[in-house]
Amino acid sequence: MSAAVSQHLKRHAPARIAGFTLLEAIVALVILTSAGLALFSWINASFDALNRIEYNNAKAAAEINAMEYLKTVNPMARPTGEVVLGDVTVRWSARPISDVTPNMTDGQTAGPFMVALYETEVSLAAEPRLPRYSIVLRQMGYQRSATEVNVFGEKVTNPTRNGR
Repeated sequence: MSAAVSQHLKRHAPARIAGFTLLEAIVALVILTSAGLALFSWINASFDALNRIEYNNAKAAAEINAMEYLKTVNPMARPTGEVVLGDVTVRWSARPISDVTPNMTDGQTAGPFMVALYETEVSLAAEPRLPRYSIVLRQMGYQRSATEVNVFGEKVTNPTRNGR
């Protein structure tokens, strides 16, 4: 290199070539930390939402299973009970909220059943993922009448009056 070129580079080159200053490093760390906090905050919110979704799915599945099972239960015959469906414990207690009346076949003639409306409190639990909570259902309870009308229109006494 010639001396003239060397002189030219020295005049136009910066006086000092250096890395980051301490202030620039601190600013970069603050920006990086802020971005990291925002990311962790977003991840935490996502996990919270996922936990809520899992809880609500478990709760909905437990309620559906309990209601399907209770469709088979006659509250007049079994006003209280408990059953385990998978990992969910279902307890129920029913109380009548209407008088027992005969069902009417044509609006005038009493049918073969006595019916009443029941309010059933259902308690569900599957610890630890589903803490105990309750729902309330309304169900129709029924039992055979003491007397029944046969196909000839004659009243017949029904010897089995156990509600099944």
